[in-house]
Amino acid sequence: MHTVLVVEDVDEISANMTAALKGRGHRVELASNAEQAIHMAEENRPAMILTDLDLPTFDNLMSLLRAHSVLKEMIVAIIDINGPEIADQTVNILCDFQALDDLIESSKSN
Repeated sequence: MHTVLVVEDVDEISANMTAALKGRGHRVELASNAEQAIHMAEENRPAMILTDLDLPTFDNLMSLLRAHSVLKEMIVAIIDINGPEIADQTVNILCDFQALDDLIESSKSN
């Protein structure tokens, strides 16, 4: 079982992501903005941060992670079946929760 930090400001989406992740056997931590996510990641060291491009503090989250001495290698993912193009190549765009599981497992075996 791995811990996934969900960073989402919309309660309904957060609840749906939580249910899907728990259904796949993951522990879930919740944050609603970039600052809260960094604080929680420092304390709990999740296997991954799962967020979305529409998060108002997305750019801030990515900036804070890149500048952080320990968290800069943290896996950040977005589940989006449309495969959006984004400038930040450190963000993993995933098509479904199986891809998320595969990414977590591959990162743990490295």
